[in-house]
Amino acid sequence: MSHSSRALLLDAGFASLPFLDVLRQYGYRTAVCGTKLQDPGHRFADESCPINYADVQQVLALCREHQIDALLPGVTDVSYLTGARVAAELGFSGFDSPDISDVLFQKDQFRHWAQAHHFPVPAAVSTLKESETLSLPLMVKPVDAYSGLGISRISARAQLPDAYQAARLASRSGEAIIEQFIEGTLHSHSAFIRNGEIACEFFVDEFCTVYPWQVNSSSLTTQLTEKIQDRVSDCLASLAAQLKLRDGLLHTQFMTNGHDFWLIELTRRCPGDLYSRLITLSTGVPYSHHFVDPFIGRKNAFTLRRPPRQRYIARHTISSSQSIFFPGFQFSAMPAEIIDVIPLKLPGERLEPAPRDRAGLVFAECDSLATLATLTPQLNRYLNLPTAEETKV
Repeated sequence: MSHSSRALLLDAGFASLPFLDVLRQYGYRTAVCGTKLQDPGHRFADESCPINYADVQQVLALCREHQIDALLPGVTDVSYLTGARVAAELGFSGFDSPDISDVLFQKDQFRHWAQAHHFPVPAAVSTLKESETLSLPLMVKPVDAYSGLGISRISARAQLPDAYQAARLASRSGEAIIEQFIEGTLHSHSAFIRNGEIACEFFVDEFCTVYPWQVNSSSLTTQLTEKIQDRVSDCLASLAAQLKLRDGLLHTQFMTNGHDFWLIELTRRCPGDLYSRLITLSTGVPYSHHFVDPFIGRKNAFTLRRPPRQRYIARHTISSSQSIFFPGFQFSAMPAEIIDVIPLKLPGERLEPAPRDRAGLVFAECDSLATLATLTPQLNRYLNLPTAEETKV
């Protein structure tokens, strides 16, 4: 590779910064695009391109004008969906076809495909009339929103029209789905596919303790049995084979009641809030490098399919249920060592309620598996923010 090769990252947010670091290590000149000029990628990259990366035609023109050699998504769905369309026209590596990408990323399309191919997903419909076939409680979701935006759980059918309308308003396409509510615990499976097979995978426990549909605390799993892990892994290996997924990351959120499991969301972009750092700190595996490699045509070998935990690491996203002026962090004594803090707000800046905003990220290290299992779902008690009343002066 020539040292003048250029890579364009379709995301300038903080959670995509590790990809810029990897690209620089490989000798690339980096560029980012995005309309939020305050995002740190615009300062960290060699070139800043203030365009809307949801606009496929603008990204196509940018790639041609700047003679881009490699194109990468960030941590947003739209970055991958745009990238897939640009890659299909310009021949960039690492992306699935637009049709396959839409099946995975659009909730309604994925539910329909999964049901038709007998994969375990919650029963789902697209219209209010069809929802009469589902029993309460129900989940109502936009087909294409992110971070839990526009999601409602309803326990009475009278609530359904308003919830359905709210979901449609939160959707870029104006569409929503209604699905059976699943009782269970939430987890993620993050797998790197090579030559059509799962080459390396991780399981993570996830908790939503501020906003009910957005993960804010997580750790490598302490809850899942080997049997459930094997069944989920086999299921997703079959899915990858049927869809003929290209080399890269397949990241899945799923729920389980200890016996059965249901696929909730799948994506091929990297999850946000520095999930990559959680995996690397916990296992020593260079997650961000493995994510970047297929987009720049690099081949790499994995020594272990399921790397063992090396450290007891928990990740927590600090957010608020109310709109406040950010006063700074308030950490309580806890049975873990804080090893990393990533601030995302300055004192005095407005912090909007979750899921639309966050104040920062914290990584903490426990001294045992038992402590990690107990502490992770309770991190919000220790790494918190004052209420709106407490911030008044």
